[in-house]
Amino acid sequence: MRTATSISYAQVLNTFQTYEDLRINAESVTRIGSIDVAQTEEGLIAFCHLAMVMPFSQLLPERTPVDLGVLQGQAAVMLAIEHLNTGNGTVVEEVERLDDRCPIKFTAEMFDSSYSPTVAVDTIISLVSRKPELEQVPCAFLGARWSSVSIPTSTVTGIKGYPQISPISTSASLDDKGQFPLFGRTIPSDAGTAIPAILYLRYQLGIKHLAIVHVNDAYGDAYSLGLESAAEEYAPDMEIQSISFEFDITEDIAQRTIRQLKDTNFRYIFGIFFSNVQYIPLMTEAYNQGVAGTGEHFWLFSDSVSPDFFTNHSFEVDSPVYLASIGAARIGAVAGVAGSDGFDNFLETVIGMNNPVDIALIQSKHPKYDDPNYKPLEIEDNAEKFFRGFDSTLVPFLYDATIALGLAACGATKDDSFFEGIAHFDTFKKTTFGGATGNNTFDSETGSRVAASARFTLLNIVEQDGTMATGRLKTVTTNVFHEGEWETVIPFIFGDGTTTGPPDLPRLVVEKNYIGWPLRSAGWVMAVIIVAMSAGFGLWTYKNRMKKVAKASQPMFLYMICAGCSLMGLSIISNSADDEIASVRTCTVLCLVPIWMFCVGWILAFSALFAKTLRVNKIFHNPVAFSRIKVTVWDVIKPVVALLSIAMIILLLWSLLNPPTFSRESSGYDRYGRVSATKGACFVDDSVAYIVSLMAVLAGTLIYAVQQAYVARHISTQFAEAEWIFLVLLAVFMVTLLGLPVLFLVGSNPGARFFSLSVIVFIINFAILCLIFVPKVKQGMLDAKALKEKQNSSNPGSSRLPLGDVGSNRISISGINLSKTSDSGQVTSSDDEDLDDNDSGIRILDPPKKVEKLEQKIEKLKQEIEILRRRRNRGLMPSVAECGEGKEMGDDDDDEEDDFAVLYMNNNDDDDNPKRSGTSSSRTVSDEEDLELRRKDSAARTVSDEEDLELRRKDSDSPVRRRDSPSPVRRIDMSGDIYEANVV
Repeated sequence: MRTATSISYAQVLNTFQTYEDLRINAESVTRIGSIDVAQTEEGLIAFCHLAMVMPFSQLLPERTPVDLGVLQGQAAVMLAIEHLNTGNGTVVEEVERLDDRCPIKFTAEMFDSSYSPTVAVDTIISLVSRKPELEQVPCAFLGARWSSVSIPTSTVTGIKGYPQISPISTSASLDDKGQFPLFGRTIPSDAGTAIPAILYLRYQLGIKHLAIVHVNDAYGDAYSLGLESAAEEYAPDMEIQSISFEFDITEDIAQRTIRQLKDTNFRYIFGIFFSNVQYIPLMTEAYNQGVAGTGEHFWLFSDSVSPDFFTNHSFEVDSPVYLASIGAARIGAVAGVAGSDGFDNFLETVIGMNNPVDIALIQSKHPKYDDPNYKPLEIEDNAEKFFRGFDSTLVPFLYDATIALGLAACGATKDDSFFEGIAHFDTFKKTTFGGATGNNTFDSETGSRVAASARFTLLNIVEQDGTMATGRLKTVTTNVFHEGEWETVIPFIFGDGTTTGPPDLPRLVVEKNYIGWPLRSAGWVMAVIIVAMSAGFGLWTYKNRMKKVAKASQPMFLYMICAGCSLMGLSIISNSADDEIASVRTCTVLCLVPIWMFCVGWILAFSALFAKTLRVNKIFHNPVAFSRIKVTVWDVIKPVVALLSIAMIILLLWSLLNPPTFSRESSGYDRYGRVSATKGACFVDDSVAYIVSLMAVLAGTLIYAVQQAYVARHISTQFAEAEWIFLVLLAVFMVTLLGLPVLFLVGSNPGARFFSLSVIVFIINFAILCLIFVPKVKQGMLDAKALKEKQNSSNPGSSRLPLGDVGSNRISISGINLSKTSDSGQVTSSDDEDLDDNDSGIRILDPPKKVEKLEQKIEKLKQEIEILRRRRNRGLMPSVAECGEGKEMGDDDDDEEDDFAVLYMNNNDDDDNPKRSGTSSSRTVSDEEDLELRRKDSAARTVSDEEDLELRRKDSDSPVRRRDSPSPVRRIDMSGDIYEANVV
């Protein structure tokens, strides 16, 4: 049996071995709750034995020692035991003079988990099965290092009633008190660590999209869940996508994982995997697929990636891992920072153990193995490095875990009444103290360290200075999180070498949806064509204004059509402005200009169409018998002025009271909710009333034109041009019918909308100009050609039947009297002595009845026309070629035989016709001549001589036709000479 000695052989750990010897050599031991009460040579002493279960070695492929960190942690535990037993408050003030207040002494024993859950569980089962009389039975456990080991071991310790406090197992799943009722830790859980990580990413870097790549184990799953939970609470606008992979990584797994990551298009990645297992294959593949080492991505690693991995490794400068690591970061809870009292005092005290006695004691407490080939790490091989490395994460947290269990044990002891494991853990959760890692405060429910009480650091992974062929990396602390706030120590250097982080999504090029020069140019070409056509046809009208073909179409209205089409064509140009070629202010000014132009142009063009027809309809549909009709320009221009006035008032009110403004609005979003497209347009509130009013005016103009065209549908095209106007309206209707759905479909695209509107305006104006002017131009060319041919083929010696006196204003043929009007358009007749010679306009005697007896006269008219035709054939009257300028007798008989009889006569004096010269102004054909003619034509005549004689007698006796005789003449030539036709 070992004997206790009173020799002070340690400079720092001078009581650790003493109390261990007292416990081992006790005469008797009684187990009270979780405490061994031993009868020693110094009396009764209550012992709390702490079992440290940590990975000192690694089993596969064969047992090999791990880094010095766990051995340093062992030294930290022994130092904490020393401070608890002696009441040394150098590091923790709350421990000061604890030996006077607490009846418990503490011992510790180290066990190797070998990173194996199975080994660790077996060790714990073995320890809790000990007999206190023979061996030291634990009152609590320290460990494990990895969450994957802490999860099964804390299940066993919870069942057996032993508290288990881990220094660095951070899995959030360990907070489940249903499974792990007595597990606590002096480091925040991953859920707690996730909070500063999310706060840094969202509010320091300003990102909203984060990809998580994590190993599919308890640690990785819980950490990922913690990040998502923290984001929901602290950054609800952050979008997170999580990608997991198997722990035992392969090349295929790495490729698949990085491919899934790449598909997210996220630029910020949080990596939760281990530096000594998955880091190299994953980061190599990330570089190969272009999601690391590009300067456009930012990788942030959890505390499972050790800083020592970068500082202790040499990389090829051009290797994927080396390039992918530059500019990355690592976040994790840190034991402390220089300048804090607890941390500085801890490091100073640790350095004091750098003496042969303490080193030998620490080395002696290393776990023992049956394997003779295994050689543990020796502190003496590099003592300076060993004692300078106590600032790693594990060591200070393990020191504080030991202090926490000691203070809790003392706190749970009341009046020498010792405690069970549950009471010990409950007291632990209420314990607070300032330790090596700062202010230790624990969650009252889970027993995990409160994140706000810990410090977190952000380590920037950068190149070491002076690296050449082989690259070495280092970590630099750039930011510190303490008491809920991030503080910047030095600027962070990202992968592109700047201090500005990349965007969290691919750089977005916003589509402005301008009209564009190709479509704008096409619109301008259409506008130029319309304006050029309008100007050309206007010039043609002016040059031919005194000719029959232009005068018959009323030049003033042709000018109106040209002006209206020009305005509508120019509206295309004004509508082509957007902020691609003009300022926003200019675009705002131009918002209503195309509407002004189009509305005024529409009204001018279509009102001219209905005014032309209205003028003729007034003449041919006068209901008063034998009334004189005077239709002046003012009579038909009134509706035009009224419509223009209404439209301009509406437009003026709109412009003054609620003018539209040009602005841009969002028109498209990418899958991340970013604005990917905008469109510029003129916007106005409460514009419905103006738009509806204008539409009503424009539609009214069109409807009125349709109504007038319908009324004039049976009037000669030469007068009312109803056929062409109908075609114009049909074209407008078809364009509107097809164009409105197209505008609806492309309304969200400014370029397509502009082009569609331009095409609609172009077709409407093109149809108006072509259908109204082209027939006239063509007819004018034919008239000129016919006149030229007539002049070339004129025969002065040809004989004609005299139909009236030379210079006569009245011609009588078989009861049909024609009176020539003056150039001013006045109609003269035998009883018009009371007409004012100064009157202007068109006057025509309208029959008292319209068509009641028209059918009765049709047969008689046909018979007389047959007689006239036969006389012409016998040379008794002028030939068709000599009668009028290209006019034919009986024109339109076949087309409108059921409505009208048409007669065109030439009133030109012909001095070369001896049969007409010298006749009186009211001369008629004698009865004898007519009778002689009938005899010569008896074989083909259709009317008896007696009937003809009677008709001609009535014609000679009555210079003015009977008022009760309906007239079949319904057409009038408005070019040059105007005739009045009366049928007796």
